Amino acid sequence: MQLILYPFKNIVFNKNSVLLDASFLISLIYDDDIKHSDCLSCLKQLSEGGSVFYTTSIITAEVMNKVLYKLFISDIQCKINNVRPYNSMDNIRSITNSFSRHDTKILKEKKKDRLIHIPYKRYFDNISKNSMKRNLLNIYYSKSVEIISELEKIINIKYLNISEECISLVKKFMCDSLLSVNDAFHIATAEHNNIDFFLTLDGDFIFAESSEMKILKI
Repeated sequence: MQLILYPFKNIVFNKNSVLLDASFLISLIYDDDIKHSDCLSCLKQLSEGGSVFYTTSIITAEVMNKVLYKLFISDIQCKINNVRPYNSMDNIRSITNSFSRHDTKILKEKKKDRLIHIPYKRYFDNISKNSMKRNLLNIYYSKSVEIISELEKIINIKYLNISEECISLVKKFMCDSLLSVNDAFHIATAEHNNIDFFLTLDGDFIFAESSEMKILKI
């Protein structure tokens, strides 16, 4: 594994293949992300070098899942942060009615320092499993799909197949480098498909010492 840290001043990109990690794509989507400007600059540098961008079904699943919950959280906090909600206020009220009294109080009293303690994911998942309430979440599913589809179109992202042969590499990286399942899949898929670079914001890939990948780390 070769770790290359941002900014990539000493690299001349020339029609290279690049696998984009979920952390990079999420930072591109949200302009309030601390790494957003760096990711935009990096994307410009790679694009000017004629790079070809790739993703996998697992990476897309990670991004969509993250966006799904971020949209939900944004709506729950919309009055506190004074932002326009995606959902209707009636639906948002119906959603928060299922919150505990303690969490509802945090929202009503606009206690910003306590917002982080609300278990948003648990509430979302509970509502999604309730046949009478799950339609309240429609906008978050459709909007997350719309956002990801638009990003894929703008960057012209292609998909890599995760083949049966790739699974052997996944197991190797899990055992040799103690990578998480998803991280092992990302590195294995990139290496198996002879991708030139893997672009990420995640520091965990420094442990992929048994891999031959060149990792671009922002």
